[in-house]
Amino acid sequence: MNFEREKSNKMAKQRKLRCDCGGFLAEQKTVFGSFETDAMACPKCSFTTLTKEQAERYARLKQLHSIIDSERRIIKIGNSMGLTLPDKLQEFGAKVGKKVRTEALGPNSFKVELVG
Repeated sequence: MNFEREKSNKMAKQRKLRCDCGGFLAEQKTVFGSFETDAMACPKCSFTTLTKEQAERYARLKQLHSIIDSERRIIKIGNSMGLTLPDKLQEFGAKVGKKVRTEALGPNSFKVELVG
């Protein structure tokens, strides 16, 4: 049992990464390109890098942006309005019948979020 406890204690401790300037990198939201992602940044010199997991999430997010970032026309569906979405969004969990949540962000913008 002690081995398992020691193993979980070691896993709970996060390794601190030291920057060349002497500061320690800390995880924070950072803007890369035109979108926000988690990254490791030095509070002293602002050096920014990605861990392997952060880089994988960033690559996936970049792929999503390349699929969805574009202008679209609002279409009429019966007595309602609608937007069409690219089929490639199925890779990210979007599919016919999937529930979404909409939220107004401002007078000219809103977000659509996949639920569950």
